[in-house]
Amino acid sequence: MNKLKIELQNCYGIKKLNHEFDFSDCKTFVIYAPNGVMKTSFAKTLKNIANGEQPCDQIDEALKPVYNFFIDNSNTQIKPEEICVIEHYNEKVFDLSEDKILTLLADDKTKKEYLAIFSEIENLKKSTISGLKKISGSSNYEFEIIESFSNLNKKNIFEIFEAILNNIEKSKDSFEFKYNHIFDKGGKVKKFLQENFMLLKQYIEKYDELISQSIFFAKNADHVFGTTEAKILSKSLEGDEYFIAGHKLVLKSHGEISAKNKLSEIIEKEISKIFGDKELKEIFDKIDNLLDANKELQTFKKVIEKDNAILLRLSDYDVFRREVWFCFLRQIEVGIKSLVELYDQKKSDLEKIIQKAKDNQSQWESAIKEFENRFVNNPFTLEIKNKADSVLNEETPAIDFKFQGKNIERNNLIENILSQGEKRAFYILNIIFEIKSRQLQNKKTLFIIDDIADSFDYKNKYAIIEYLNDLSKEDNFCSIILTHNFDFFRTLQSRILQDNKWDYSFVAERLKDEIKLIKAGSRNVIDPFSSWKHSVNNNEKHLIACIPFVRNLIDFKEGKDNNNYSLLTHALHRKSINGSVKATADIVIDDLQVPFSRVLSNISFTFADINKKIVDVIEEQITVIKTTQNSDSIVLEDKIVLAIGIRLKAEEYMWSKVSDQTAISKNQTGKLFQRYKDEFKQDQMHSEAIKTLESMNIMTPENIHLNSFMYEPILDMGIDELKNLYDKVCNLLLK
Repeated sequence: MNKLKIELQNCYGIKKLNHEFDFSDCKTFVIYAPNGVMKTSFAKTLKNIANGEQPCDQIDEALKPVYNFFIDNSNTQIKPEEICVIEHYNEKVFDLSEDKILTLLADDKTKKEYLAIFSEIENLKKSTISGLKKISGSSNYEFEIIESFSNLNKKNIFEIFEAILNNIEKSKDSFEFKYNHIFDKGGKVKKFLQENFMLLKQYIEKYDELISQSIFFAKNADHVFGTTEAKILSKSLEGDEYFIAGHKLVLKSHGEISAKNKLSEIIEKEISKIFGDKELKEIFDKIDNLLDANKELQTFKKVIEKDNAILLRLSDYDVFRREVWFCFLRQIEVGIKSLVELYDQKKSDLEKIIQKAKDNQSQWESAIKEFENRFVNNPFTLEIKNKADSVLNEETPAIDFKFQGKNIERNNLIENILSQGEKRAFYILNIIFEIKSRQLQNKKTLFIIDDIADSFDYKNKYAIIEYLNDLSKEDNFCSIILTHNFDFFRTLQSRILQDNKWDYSFVAERLKDEIKLIKAGSRNVIDPFSSWKHSVNNNEKHLIACIPFVRNLIDFKEGKDNNNYSLLTHALHRKSINGSVKATADIVIDDLQVPFSRVLSNISFTFADINKKIVDVIEEQITVIKTTQNSDSIVLEDKIVLAIGIRLKAEEYMWSKVSDQTAISKNQTGKLFQRYKDEFKQDQMHSEAIKTLESMNIMTPENIHLNSFMYEPILDMGIDELKNLYDKVCNLLLK
């Protein structure tokens, strides 16, 4: 790709942006975009396209979005897979709620695919089995199920459910006890049963003997109709509907039965015969007497006292444990079927993702090596270790942390140990992997890099710049770097763009109906003071723009207590005559020559009219600025002149209104505005004026008090905003 023509309308706050990027001579463009102008909106639009989604206007959905990205002078749109948006540092990379997913070694897209499947399965699982807490009384039911069916050698709970689904459907048991009353966490009931196996065996043998001799119950090699089965029969006929419908039961020992209460009476009587047997009762009493050793056994004792037949099921503790789960799970059978079906549908997709992660392991190892080489002095190291994933429970490569040579849990490292700068450095690891992956695939890519170094410490910031510099040399890669940090912007200009900075660096400026990308490689942006200095002796606009700068230099060199500093202060604020220092309205161009020559060498004014008043110069220059069409260049001096004019007009208005005319020596504008508010804040007639003056107070100080270290606020302020504010302040004077 040599050229990219962009046409955007109504995309996340971008009303209109048309621009052509020519990558023929340089693979990287750098854009300084003040907050709220275009940076996030532009990145979000490209991310939508990369994901196959449609950008939109978030405020007004009726506005039709336009998002064309034509390549190489054709009507061919860039392909979504050729776009990679690298967003600014995002805390979500450390979202502990998704920890198991985010340690998976995969690119961002693959992680999101995994997360989508994981969330769908996990959400259905939670909604399906959460009722087991109430049904079973166990708060650790998922672990208990997995442990109970470990004999099946299944990878996860989904495969366990699939394997036991038939058993769940066939289960006819009904238990009133809570799971942990028999299957306690410490295994004390199981140990008791093992230690008293012979006693339990006697109990079961005696029970079997009684069943075999009964004319009501029956047992042979293949089948048994015992006390448990009799209870199930009784329960299945609850409600009397069977008998009301005219049906009858014929019992071998009791003849014809035509009522539910009669059947229940017979069954209870026959069961009591079995458990009332003297010899069986004596064995039970021996077991019962041994069950006072601890709290768990005492709880178990209450269960079997209520239902002696449970002892008969405990000859094989583990088998009975599984049968109990069949009973509990039957109550959520429908949900389990749905869960098994969903798992079967998604399993192959998950397996592909995990295999992709395994295949990419070497790329991650390379990325980690490059990360550690570039981001030095980090207290932690990174290793790749196999860990089980969250759904399939398969071994997958994942990131492991060591802090000063010691293994540290990721959660603890992130929450308590790593500094913000170190977290951000780790975030870069994911970016390095994405880039390396595309390098290995020789994939043509347009990178949109959104403030990648925002809030990084200087050590890591320069490491990022060097990495971006290397990226700019890749034949298959083109980059558009966006930032709202002007210092970072200028560093990118000098270190990456170098001689190409004039054509390949821009400042984004929001105009009334569109955003324009204005070339930012000129000295007027990089070092405006040099160009102003050469013409300050004959260019009225540059003269006015330099007043605050020269005043700062005088302050730095001589302090504030001198006439030169005071004169320039009078030029910036509406003041009356003060000793030998002229009033603002009386200062002329010639008066500025002495203070200017004190700090700027070889200054000799050659203006056509050196007696022209400064306030008139400012008004004339603002008239020119307002009538000049916006050009494709950043004119910093225009904004400074506008800001000075706004301040002077605002002070003129406030002095004309306030009753207290006492002179203000320092911080005049702020104090005068407070004086005005105190006097008129209750007067509705002044409410709009106060709003306008609030805007003046907020917007103009940083623009006027300019110095060589900080003129970013001038760039951030749109010139149309300043023009509109000037008109509003002038209108106050007309009322």
